[in-house]
Amino acid sequence: MNRLILSILLYAVLFLSACGDDHLASESNHLQQFVYAVADGYTGDIVNNNDALGDLYLEQGQTVRFYAAYGLGKAIFTDETLQQYHGGCSWSIENNNFNLPSFRYTFSNSGDFAGSLETVDLYGDTLRNDFRVHVNTPNGITLLFPYNGYNQAEPTSSQQIPLRWSVQGHDPWETSICQIFISSDPDSVWDHAVGNVDCNAEISLGGSLLGPINPDSAAIITRDSSFTLYWGLKLLTQSASGRVYQNTSEIFHFSTKILNDSSTIKIPVVYSRFKSNAFLESNVYLISADGDTLEKHPSDEHAYTITTKVKAQSRLKILVKESLRKEYTAESVMVDIPANTVQTLDTIFLTDKVAPQISPFLDTISPADSIQYLVYDDGSGINASRLNVLVDGDTIPSDFRSPTLLFRFKCKFSCKVEILGEDNARNPLPQMHWFIENKSSYYTITGPYSGGIF
Repeated sequence: MNRLILSILLYAVLFLSACGDDHLASESNHLQQFVYAVADGYTGDIVNNNDALGDLYLEQGQTVRFYAAYGLGKAIFTDETLQQYHGGCSWSIENNNFNLPSFRYTFSNSGDFAGSLETVDLYGDTLRNDFRVHVNTPNGITLLFPYNGYNQAEPTSSQQIPLRWSVQGHDPWETSICQIFISSDPDSVWDHAVGNVDCNAEISLGGSLLGPINPDSAAIITRDSSFTLYWGLKLLTQSASGRVYQNTSEIFHFSTKILNDSSTIKIPVVYSRFKSNAFLESNVYLISADGDTLEKHPSDEHAYTITTKVKAQSRLKILVKESLRKEYTAESVMVDIPANTVQTLDTIFLTDKVAPQISPFLDTISPADSIQYLVYDDGSGINASRLNVLVDGDTIPSDFRSPTLLFRFKCKFSCKVEILGEDNARNPLPQMHWFIENKSSYYTITGPYSGGIF
């Protein structure tokens, strides 16, 4: 009896051992392979927090880390846990090959790229995963017509003016729509959407330019007047990944023709970096090709636009001169004026390129009094926040009350003083220094001497 029981037990052990080997063989036959891709520097649980890769959508220049993952049953590992069930792996991306289970890769070029991962298991079977990487081409939109400043639109109800643009960076996995914005006010263009269109469509503005675009406008186009519209587009692009991109064009403007023989010219003028409270006195001169002054337009503002009617002519000179702030030099442009047009010139910038000047108010002072320097600028004005007084290399407190710079310190014997600063146009003070000497009952200031001292 005991011999029979022993035989049964031995048979059972052999049977269970054989089943274990069959189970292991079955599991190895079902080795699975997966591809994961995460942002470079990702530190979370790769398998549980991410989906296995099918299609990957990236931005140009983005770096990701690829992982080869293997599974038996429901368990998936990106480490060496199941390394005994397979040989080495082989990756192919953008015609580049890798034999690492994990590596980082930067997609420098836009486009649609194929990738694959191959692994040979212990039975000689090849596991293969194919995937695609879609690298976004940067999107953009450019206005083409009416070109900026176009002034030949017909001011009639029968006019048809085409709107044309070009879209850049559209990828096959993206869909796009264009939003059109038009307004008679350049500052509120993006508040006046007039519709969404297919970005590849060709459209025209028909009928009155005023009615549907600016119903509250009281403007009336006559033979002596013109009407200007400002327009722009927004490009909305959605990727197959669900991400939405928005790009905005420049704002262009176009005008209706004037029906009489005169034209209108608009001349914007800006004093670059002017931040002073000082008075201005500028004049805009219109000078014909033969040298005759046709018009003179004064202004006391630092940013303004002159609008005036002129006859059609070639080589009209526009001269802008400032009379009070002498460091703003005169500027001029030459333009041709076609008939029946409204022409807006590029902004004429008056610039201050002259360095400010500085000198001591007195060269002999009492030790009890503040030392005073006069800081003089006849242009954009002194930038008080950039003024610094250095005594023997150390910055000391100072107070600027235009045009006077005041500071106070105790000088035992002889002290070197340097004053740093600039005007609002970023022209620096000259590199100079002075010596202040203690004469017991009074201070003397000598200099200036060229060059910085520290």
